[in-house]
Amino acid sequence: MSDSFRNFGNSSLLGERLRQAREEMRMTHETLGRHACISSRYIRALESGDWRAFSAKVYAQGALKRVIGVCRMEDADFLVNALDQEWEAAFPDIRATPRSFIKNIVYPRAFALTPRRIGIGTAVGILVLVAGFWGIRLVAFAAPPILRLIEPEDHAGYESFAVSVRGRTEKESRLTVNGRELTLDERGNFDERIELPQGAHELEFVSRNRFGKEQTVVRHIFVK
Repeated sequence: MSDSFRNFGNSSLLGERLRQAREEMRMTHETLGRHACISSRYIRALESGDWRAFSAKVYAQGALKRVIGVCRMEDADFLVNALDQEWEAAFPDIRATPRSFIKNIVYPRAFALTPRRIGIGTAVGILVLVAGFWGIRLVAFAAPPILRLIEPEDHAGYESFAVSVRGRTEKESRLTVNGRELTLDERGNFDERIELPQGAHELEFVSRNRFGKEQTVVRHIFVK
């Protein structure tokens, strides 16, 4: 193994400090990785000094800053300097990334539930429910009632004077055929017979809901 990789696989001062902080937080590599929003293999790489896991020093520094934030470590500057020294020792022929560039990078902190966030989430949820309720009410107010007519079929002929009218509408609506009110059951179904004289007839079914919206269906039949 060449001198350029002498830190690989060996626990360094930086790695030992990170390991102690992680264990004090009672976290595994996987748990810390989830909280820091990075892969657990980067946690292991930081602790073991395996800098080959990072394609550039900026990524190693980014992972380190995430771990520092989650573990609430106070010696952040010391740890960042330690990483710089170990990186330069591992890759002496590679020009280090300027620190001014590194300092300008903002690394998001891991998401955590707080009383304020819970309160905001609850308020948003209530607003969504209220908006949904009134949205449904508005649709019901603006839309006409549903009216499905099964019998009679359009242009049907009947031998009997008693014509079957059958179908379904909204249960809270008022349904009439040529001005005569039909009876609805608890689901809005209707099934009645109406007496019609011989000849051609136009039957106008009108369903009117409580908001005054109407739905009309017309059937033309012939009684022989």
